Amino acid sequence: MTRTLLDARIVAGLSAALTGAVPQPAAEPMCLVQLCFRRKGVKLARVWGEGHGLEAALHDGTSRADIAPHKITHIEVTLARPGRLMQQSDLSRARANDVRGLLGVELRGTEKICRMGPVEMLTRNIGPKTALRMLSKDIGQPLSQLEARVFPADQFLVEWPNTRIHRLFRGQKTVPPKAITRAAVLNMAHAMEDWLTAQVGADGSTTYKYWPSKGIYATSNNMIRQFMASAALANISHRRGGADAANRNFAYNIAAFYSEEDGLGLIHEGPKVKLGAAAVALIASLNLGDARFQPQIAALSKFILSMQNPDGSFRTFLRPSSRNDCQNFYPGEACLALMRLFDRTKDPTLLDAVGRAFAFYRSWHLENRNPAFVPWHTSALCLFLRHRPDKDLSDFVFDMNDWLLGLQQRADRPADVWGEFFDPERPDFGPPHASATGVYLEGLIDAWDLARRLDVARSESYRRAILLGLRSLRQLQFRYPSDMYYIAHKNRVAGALRTNTYDNTIRIDNVQHGLMAIHRILDLWPESLVHT
Repeated sequence: MTRTLLDARIVAGLSAALTGAVPQPAAEPMCLVQLCFRRKGVKLARVWGEGHGLEAALHDGTSRADIAPHKITHIEVTLARPGRLMQQSDLSRARANDVRGLLGVELRGTEKICRMGPVEMLTRNIGPKTALRMLSKDIGQPLSQLEARVFPADQFLVEWPNTRIHRLFRGQKTVPPKAITRAAVLNMAHAMEDWLTAQVGADGSTTYKYWPSKGIYATSNNMIRQFMASAALANISHRRGGADAANRNFAYNIAAFYSEEDGLGLIHEGPKVKLGAAAVALIASLNLGDARFQPQIAALSKFILSMQNPDGSFRTFLRPSSRNDCQNFYPGEACLALMRLFDRTKDPTLLDAVGRAFAFYRSWHLENRNPAFVPWHTSALCLFLRHRPDKDLSDFVFDMNDWLLGLQQRADRPADVWGEFFDPERPDFGPPHASATGVYLEGLIDAWDLARRLDVARSESYRRAILLGLRSLRQLQFRYPSDMYYIAHKNRVAGALRTNTYDNTIRIDNVQHGLMAIHRILDLWPESLVHT
């Protein structure tokens, strides 16, 4: 078969697949299309084609790719639309992230034009600034001498050779809210459980972060997130049976990062000793329920109590002693750990310590609103209220979570971000993140449980928010070939969650927080409640 016939076969298949998916104008305008041919996630060729009409552009593009059709499994098709000059505001962090995966970039030099489509930027996991630097290098001229433009594009994924077509938005298929059924949530949880369990090595260690586009594991670490993964693995072992992975993981973390000083249990992260790390290690040990770790439970709780000030506040770092930040995170984690331990021991000292903390942090939070504060204190307060009912504290739970719902992305935003928690007007709250959505759901399901007993109307608003949050998590999950078309090592990502819609980095807490929320949602909600 000649090369011309090979090209014609690809073009005929793409043209047939795209018929009806792309609006066809009466005239045949100049068309610009980017094609990326892949075999099982591996890029074979990436080319641009142009011509009068889609078919001509496809012919031009495929003629530039020296590939045999039988090697192809997927083809990314990016159909560029008329663009505009790039503005400096397009490179601001908030704007660049908002349109990342939706706009491509183009640089025009004196003799050469280079472009990068939005799907290419997503699959390479780069933003516009990095793309511009790469294109400038290809052209061989400094950025200051080049005209920069941005352009929107229609995005498609074509399965080859059956030419099944998927319309993409920001490089993925959009998950509709109606897809969030109990069966779908169960399947999502099982895939997350499988992924998290598979991360436990023979020695019990787990890798903190993975970059799918590069196929590289990070060397960085975070002990709070590692011990929270231990807590999730313990839950998995109780639900599915078999505690080998959970036991190995927790035993490894204790051996590698735990020590005692003057009877206090400390978790070391290099030179740092954090209140939050001890708190989540205590939660993980309680989830595991292994009597071998009773000495660590006692020493960790003693350390947490030693970090509380007379006014109820907590010091957040033992080392370095000069640090006392992370107040939106670590005190809530400490309160939740102490309440979990109180449920086991009924030691009134623990309940009193948590009561003093709430007395301090309620007013502190109202003067320093931050979403990170909400889920940890919500879960701890809901446990506290079972033993000491208090209308003011119940109202505080509702106040915190009502405010949090104002940060959730809804129908006035692109459909792929519905359900994530992000305030573009408050970038200091942080970017959208799978782990943040997961931990907010952990708090919201506890707030829902409280509201169904005290305020049924409010519980319904929490239920809707939880369902939207689950939709966001499913949007970020690697589950199907249409999610993983650009991933070479699919076994490393299947079941895991990307960080957000424009960043495919996988972090262990992306999965852990969402999974722990889902477990509780499935336990508390009857089947009839898991629908939109």
